[in-house]
Formats: sequence, C-alpha cells, structure tokens
Amino acid sequence: MELNLNTVLNHKHQELFQSTAPELCVRGGKNAGKTYSIADKLLLQPRLQPGKKLKAVVVRKTLPRIKASVLEIMEKRAEAQKIEFKLNKSDYVAQVMGLKIVFLSMENKADHEKARSMTDVDFIWMNEATEMRALDYDMLRMIIRGGESSFSQIITDFNPIGKTSWLYKRFFENRNGSNGVHKIHYTVFDNPWARPEEIDILKSYEHINKNLYDINFLGLWGELEGVIYDWDIVDVETMPESLDETFYGLDFGYSVDPAALIRIYRKADEFWVEEVVYKRELTNQALAQMMRDKGVNESADIYADSAEPKSIEELHREGFNVKPCEKGPDSVKAGIDYLQSLKIHIIDGSENISTEQRSYARKQDKDGNYLPVPIDAFNHAMDAIRYGIYTHCKKKLGGFGVM
Repeated sequence: MELNLNTVLNHKHQELFQSTAPELCVRGGKNAGKTYSIADKLLLQPRLQPGKKLKAVVVRKTLPRIKASVLEIMEKRAEAQKIEFKLNKSDYVAQVMGLKIVFLSMENKADHEKARSMTDVDFIWMNEATEMRALDYDMLRMIIRGGESSFSQIITDFNPIGKTSWLYKRFFENRNGSNGVHKIHYTVFDNPWARPEEIDILKSYEHINKNLYDINFLGLWGELEGVIYDWDIVDVETMPESLDETFYGLDFGYSVDPAALIRIYRKADEFWVEEVVYKRELTNQALAQMMRDKGVNESADIYADSAEPKSIEELHREGFNVKPCEKGPDSVKAGIDYLQSLKIHIIDGSENISTEQRSYARKQDKDGNYLPVPIDAFNHAMDAIRYGIYTHCKKKLGGFGVM
C-alpha cells in the first residue's frame, strides 16, 4: 500500500516545507512540532529530488544531546515516512535513500575542524540553536557548497528563551543581519497532534508565570526570571573516579506526564544527576522492564512519589527497592531550599533534565511578585531529583548539617 504523506506531514507547517531561502530561522513555543517538521523536510528531499546525491549536516552542541533528541526524532520520522534509516554508529553518519546525514557536535576544536573540512553539503540543521554561538553559525554557513540540491539551506530552530541570545540580536534586533533570512513562528496551535490537555497546561502559565507563558505558549521572546535551580552541565568523564554511592529518584506519570527516573551519584556533599527514563504511557510493568534494560540495580535505593502507593507496590513486586519519598507540610519548599544549598551537576545527554531546569520557575502573584512555591510544570525530572536527594540525605545521611 502506497504511503499518503498528507497523513504523516504537518499541514500547518507548509511554509517551512516550501521554504527554499538560504537561511531558515524557525522559532516557537513548546510542543509546536517544529523539530519533527524540520526532520520531515530533510527526509523528503530524496523523494523530491530523485537521482541526486544529497548531503545534510545535523548539528547540536554535544554528541549525547544528538543521541538523546534529534537522532531519535529523525529515526522516528523515517519510520513514519516508511523509508529505511541506515545509521553507522561508529561515525554517526546515516543514509536515507539518496540523502547522507552527518550528525555533528560543536563541542571543541576537533569538531570545528571536522566541519570546516566538509564538502558537497546541501543542508545544515542547527537544532536548539540557543545552545551554540554566532561563531558556530557563521562557520557552518560557509560550508554549504558544492552539493547537488536545487537549493541549499541552513536551518535553525529554538525556543525564544531570552533577548540576550545571539539569535535575537542577529535575526530580530539587527536588521542588516536578518536580510534574506526566512523567519517562521509557530505555537502549539500549529501542531495538529498536540493533546488538548497539553495545550491547557501551556495556557495556564498566563496566571502563574508570565515569562513562561510568553516563551512556551506564545513562542515570543521573553526573559526567564524566577528560575529555581542554576545547575551546570558536565561531561560524564569529569566525574570523580570513586563515588560514595548511587541512588535514584522517581516521579510517576502516564498519559500527559512522563515517568521520570533519575540516577543520582554522590561524592560527599556534591551530586551528579543523570536521566535514565523519561517517557509517557509506561505501565509500571513496562517501566520496570525499561529499568532492567537501562541497568538499574534492583537493590539500589529508589525514592518515588509517596502519593502513588499502588505504583510503588507494583514496582516492589517487580523486584525493585522502591521507597516513598519524604512529604509533609512545606516539604516542596523545604526540598527546594535544601537542593539550592548543594552543588549539583547535570550529566550531559540528560536532555529533559536540562530542559526542565531552564524552565522550572516560581509562581507569580497578580502583581508579578515571585512566590516561594514553584509552578506545577516542567517538574517531572525536578521532582524526581528532589525526592531522591532530599529524602535520601535527610533520612539516611543527616542532611550534611544544612537541614
């Protein structure tokens, strides 16, 4: 049966699909579907330009982030388009019909040298461009040359987090810098597959944090304020060779909210957090299997949401050492205050931890003043980390004297 692409592609993103401008800048709010459509646009090119040898370079800041996000999306979209996605994991180069896709990080001098040496490049996709620098963009723009495509294009996509970004200064503030750039703006309403409950959550930000509402719902430029945690992102190789212990935090979810399981490493009073599971529509049995697949030690301490005793019991029966987290009056505030007193690092590649941390912010009152409690959003990994560190350290280690 022949595939009907009209049932696969986002018809509200026709402007994106049809653009042949040398520079395409796609910004938007959360769940606008922009990354899926950019992946679709690239994967469509062998069909639209048969017989040509095409080459695309897909870029993110680090390789772990490529593997955790854009690579997975491209594999899913190739499956949706019913085309074979052949990936060579030794060099992260894929072949999709007549299209060669090179996945490239922009982390160090070697990455830049590799990019500069590339030839016959038709397309470049700079995913989550706010992670990178204007210098990276300028260098990548220069390597589009020598390809066989009827048009060449560098594509950037991002959430408009703040006006201090080089993207705002380059494409929106500086008129000269935006000449010839095709700029497209999408919101969740441009995603026909967005669930009503997801839209309602984004809309609800209007009354609890105006900046998050502007950025994530409207896809407008804002300034993140009232953000609760300021954790850095580190390479796993920078961690100490010997650690004191490893334990886990778990937040349950299902249809709208993902289940989030976070591995937590401790050395004295310093912590490293790593995403293990972050996925919707997992039964507890499926979650348990995924935990086994990810190498979670069944005897390790796992601290889960105490409001889910049935789920905790089901994971117990699956053989895991799951315990209820510490909860009580003001436990959320107490847990946040405690985590803010510690040195915590995000292990690179933990994409959803990084995303949540940048947007996990305090509520605002009607006058715009920040309240001591967080918004109930962007908090699945954040809650799991709090369950793990706060409960484990308070109950088992005495809180390092700061409780």
